[in-house]
Amino acid sequence: MTQSLTTPPVVAPPRPWTFPASTTTSTRAGTPVHVFDRPGQYVATVRVTIALPLFAEPRELEGVATIMSRTLDEGTELHSANDFAAALERHGAAYGVDVSSDALHVEISVPTSQLAPAVKLLAEAVTRPAFNTADVGRHVTIRLGEINQERANAGYRAREAFAAHLFDPSMRRSRPTAGRPDTIRPLTNVEVAQFYRDNVGPARAQILFAGDATGVDVAAVVDDAFGDWTSSAGPALETPEPLYVLGEWIVLVDRPGSVQSQLLIGCPGPDRREDIWGAAAVANHVVGGTITSRVDTVLREEKGYTYGTRSSFTAPRKGGTFSLGGSVRTEVTGAAITDALRILREARDGLTDKEVGESKDNLIRTAPLRYEQADSIAQQVGSNIAAGVPLDFADTYLAQIAATTAEVATEAYRRYVGTNGLLVVVVGEAKDVRDQLTGLGDVTELS
Repeated sequence: MTQSLTTPPVVAPPRPWTFPASTTTSTRAGTPVHVFDRPGQYVATVRVTIALPLFAEPRELEGVATIMSRTLDEGTELHSANDFAAALERHGAAYGVDVSSDALHVEISVPTSQLAPAVKLLAEAVTRPAFNTADVGRHVTIRLGEINQERANAGYRAREAFAAHLFDPSMRRSRPTAGRPDTIRPLTNVEVAQFYRDNVGPARAQILFAGDATGVDVAAVVDDAFGDWTSSAGPALETPEPLYVLGEWIVLVDRPGSVQSQLLIGCPGPDRREDIWGAAAVANHVVGGTITSRVDTVLREEKGYTYGTRSSFTAPRKGGTFSLGGSVRTEVTGAAITDALRILREARDGLTDKEVGESKDNLIRTAPLRYEQADSIAQQVGSNIAAGVPLDFADTYLAQIAATTAEVATEAYRRYVGTNGLLVVVVGEAKDVRDQLTGLGDVTELS
């Protein structure tokens, strides 16, 4: 019997899904090791997450954590930079490093057949960096060049101004993660090495493995590489609660020659410790988190002001932010801001059952795909560790989403968005935009 081609196949309901489970041991040095065995994932990721809140940086040397992270693999006590790179290549390993507001993450992705030698190289970079004078100096020069490039980018300028005006000036998060020219220029290998000694050690680290562990004693491999790690660095200081600058005003950043205006609108938001975190994600999805959101429906589909905008709730270890960003044509800057603010405020009046139901389906049913690969698991868990939430926080998050009703989503949104005003950042041609902002609020203009 043949099925008619016009008859759609039966789609079964999705099976229950939970975030992959781990087994946890520790190295001889006491560093926790979390193993996420993912059969069939023959390219594994090993990530070292080290608690490193950026407020530990000296104010006059901000950006030292970034320079330190970039020079970990630029020569070690055992290999020159070229030899280290060649060794990674021999084992088919990809090396990466990232600095967030709360942690340093160093990782490799490598075929499981090459796991042991690759993990030793990872440990070498993390525990025995050389910080050569010339290499640190080169990265300082590179970073200064990057800053010039970043300041020519409208999106970067918007994010920079947003942080500077949303957070109290005393907060580290009010200033660029990777430093400013005046704090980068003084850095030498002396300052970088001292910062490393003071802040990087086994007591601050957790090590994650995600991949096919069949026939591999991952804990033993990691212990062989990291078990003798010693350091004088004590436990990391706890991140302080953020201080925000509340109110409603507009910051106009002049960018001569711009043919578009880059917008960033936002306010303080929840962090992952709050039980409304999942509900806030649902509300965000409805209002501005997807191509079918309320904001995009108006600004992109109905009025053609933009190719698209996106909003998000983001949260590091303490505190969070809500932001809506996108670029619009210069001549409609004022109209786009007016419509965006109206939509954001009207959402406080209530989200519908239909909107919330569709958003919940999207967020829950795409979760297995988001965490399909080993590297995405390691990165998510590293983010959880940095944020101070459990390894399997994704399950808590999805459970919160599943329990969210339209009333709960509305309350989560209303608790933050627009409650204490909205900061609007505009980056564009000031002479063409300035008059469009008349009547929208108090304007602070920056060059």
